[in-house]
This record gives sequence, structure tokens and C-alpha cells, in this order.
Amino acid sequence: MPAEEKDRLAALETALRECRVASIREDEPGRTSPWIVTFAEGCAIQRALFRYVDRPRPQLMADSYKYDIAAYELTKLLGVELIPPVVDREMKGRQGTLQVFLENCIREKDRRRKKLEPPDARAFGRALEELKVFVNLAYDDCFNSDDLYIHMEDWRVCRVDFSEAFAPVPELLPCCDLTVCSKKLYKGILELDEEAVRAALGRYLSDEEIGALLIRKNLVIDKIKALIAEKGEESVLF
Repeated sequence: MPAEEKDRLAALETALRECRVASIREDEPGRTSPWIVTFAEGCAIQRALFRYVDRPRPQLMADSYKYDIAAYELTKLLGVELIPPVVDREMKGRQGTLQVFLENCIREKDRRRKKLEPPDARAFGRALEELKVFVNLAYDDCFNSDDLYIHMEDWRVCRVDFSEAFAPVPELLPCCDLTVCSKKLYKGILELDEEAVRAALGRYLSDEEIGALLIRKNLVIDKIKALIAEKGEESVLF
């Protein structure tokens, strides 16, 4: 990830941690009932989502804000921007995460319903396929269009809500086949180091969850190498 991109993300993370809160709207609709936090004038961020549900594994129906921040930290290790910035922060005595609220975006399911077509269909399709590579690493719902958003100004694709991710399953997702991957993401996966993963994600994931993630990393690499051998690098990596 270029230095300017790292600096921009770091600035947004600082704003999420430090900006003064103007108002909080609690118990919004949704599976995890996030709060909508509005920041005071002058903050680099207008609004953010606060998630506080914390039912980590081995509890049944695992659902935790810690998996959200683990997913974001994983994208940083990989050098890609697929998730809006997320940080730890306490709100009204609750520990949780604040995530940048997506402005000027549309859910993928609403885009399809409204029949809005991207200006570059091939690039848009590749972006969706690239996200599937990451979702396989994080082991979350491959087809959750509720949490898949499109930036309308440039048609960038991003995903929110990984609060059920990182199941300790040492295999790739069923029915979520990999077809292509960006060179940037593939390079990040190849260079993903166990020590770095444990240092960045150890606060949020168990040893078993990290172990399964590292196995999935190797399975993704094997799959992409097999695709390259079958179709050629130009057809697989972009």
C-alpha cells in the first residue's frame, strides 16, 4: 500500500479515536443493532457506526465486534483497502468498535434492484471477485449483499460487518469459488507472515481461529497457482 494511502487511513483512524461526539442514535435496525455516532463539526469524519455485541467463540452463534476489527487489520497486513477503517473505542461505558459510516454509497443489492450499471463492467466484476478472495481468508458469508457497498463516485467495492467471521475452519468457503485476484492482493497473501498475523490479530482472535486463517491462506495460494497453471497468469491476475 502506498505511503499516502497508509497516511490517509491512519488519519481516519485517529479521527475515529479522538473526535468529539456530538450525538449518538442508539439501537438502529439490524442484526447487531449498531449505534450511529455523529461527530462534532471540524472532524474529518461526519458519522460512524458503533458495534458492541461481543459473543466470541466458543459461544454458539458467535458474533463479536472483535472480528470486525480483526478483518480490518488483516486488510492492512495485505496492503488492500476493502473495509472502511475500524478502531476500538468506548461509548457510554460500552467497549466496541467505531467504523467510518459510508457516505454516498449504495448497497450492491440495491444497485441490482435499481439496475444501475457500472461505467466499467469488467473492472467492477473483478473488484467483486477480488473481495471473494478476502472473504475466503476471513471465512464469512460469501453472498451477503446487505454488507456489500459500492462507492458511487468511483465504483470502488467495500464490505462492512465481519462480526461472524474467522470461524476456525481449515478449508475454503463452499460455493465461493475463486476466479481472479489483483496482483496487489495476491502479493499481500504470499507475503503474509504468521508472526505479523499473530501480532496484529492476537488481541481479537483465538489461537485456533488464527491457525485456521493461516491454513486458508495457503489454500488460497494453492488455488490461485492452480488457476494460473490452467489459464495463464494474464487471465487470473490483474
